[in-house]
Amino acid sequence: MSKDLPSDLQEILARPPVYRLLAVPEKIHGKHVNHVWKGLAGVPGATEPGIPVVVKYLPKATQLDIELACGLASQVLKLPVPMPGLVIADSEDLPGRPASIKDPQVVLFGSLYQPPDPFLERQSNGGAVGEEHIWSRVCFDDTGKSGAAWDELVANPDRHAQNLIFDGMKWWLFDHNLALAPVSKIYATIAEPSAQRSIVAHTAKINQLLDQLLRRRPDDHGIEAEAARLSKHVQRLKILALEMNRWQVPGGPKIANIVKMAALIVDLIALRLEPLQLYVAQRLQKPSAEGLWTE
Repeated sequence: MSKDLPSDLQEILARPPVYRLLAVPEKIHGKHVNHVWKGLAGVPGATEPGIPVVVKYLPKATQLDIELACGLASQVLKLPVPMPGLVIADSEDLPGRPASIKDPQVVLFGSLYQPPDPFLERQSNGGAVGEEHIWSRVCFDDTGKSGAAWDELVANPDRHAQNLIFDGMKWWLFDHNLALAPVSKIYATIAEPSAQRSIVAHTAKINQLLDQLLRRRPDDHGIEAEAARLSKHVQRLKILALEMNRWQVPGGPKIANIVKMAALIVDLIALRLEPLQLYVAQRLQKPSAEGLWTE
């Protein structure tokens, strides 16, 4: 890794985000599509104390790749997404694990645990009234515009009250395994130019956070300015992808392949940054959106 990189990039790229589950985790029950646990994770072979993480089992390899790519890209773009990682676990240590897990070891997607504010956590399970309260809080916070621009960038249609967390000081965005949907469909040919063009051109059917933001702040949502801000960081994402390919990844070829594919997806997110303002303008139904294209 080059020492000429900005200090924040050096910190993110210091080592591959690969961890080992240190003890039997606690199963988290709730409205989750995937199986989720909370526990401690540490760097394999290191003596550092464990860090609290939330881990989830993703049945498709593409979901792991997308989650890791989105998680790392969000760190480089300085967005409120918890630090991501791959967490190796012994299957027998996962209480309530799905029957589909057959191998003795499994790779989980993990993110740094952000303890939720108890009041807002109750609100997230409080039906339509609770959800309305959460949407209003998020939309009148800077996370509203940054999250809406981010969801447009990664074509994430799956933003809802249960994947927004307030820790008492700030809001966090998580769950991106349904982002960039074309990746899953053309996984085998993703390295081909035609496949990559289809990913860069893809937009989600809905941007939930942007819609909620427009309902509440139609005149001062700030989404266009936020898209313009993010669009300046193309080079930072390209550096991330380049350095990810240089990592000496522990954990064997399976982990290395996940990181390699995630690096490719980061590169595609960088390509999506360039037309992001166009995507946002189209979402806002601005008639002059095509004017953003240049030769």
